[in-house]
Amino acid sequence: MRNRVLNVVAAFFAGAAIAALATVVHAQLFPMVLVGAFVTVASYLGALRLLSDDRLVVASGAIAVVVTVLIFAQRSSGGSVLIQADAAGNMWVFGSAIIAGLAATWPQIRSRSDD
Repeated sequence: MRNRVLNVVAAFFAGAAIAALATVVHAQLFPMVLVGAFVTVASYLGALRLLSDDRLVVASGAIAVVVTVLIFAQRSSGGSVLIQADAAGNMWVFGSAIIAGLAATWPQIRSRSDD
């Protein structure tokens, strides 16, 4: 049980860190860096899905990605916005949410065992 909790927490913080870094750079050299950010998020969540039998670990990483992106999309107290309402920003917000949703709901593919 303790190991499961640690895996969920680690997946959450790693997902938040990846989303935060990708959010900061998503609009640079549009669209190449945005595609790289999508590939990074998809690779991370896909690796979690393939390496973990526990769907909660993947859901934790996916929730972290979505929550982090949505937090950075809000206007700060100083009035600045990290994710602007332009093509790159809209693609990043919706694309990262779609990737996270697909990764969290993707079925577990089990290998056949010859009995």
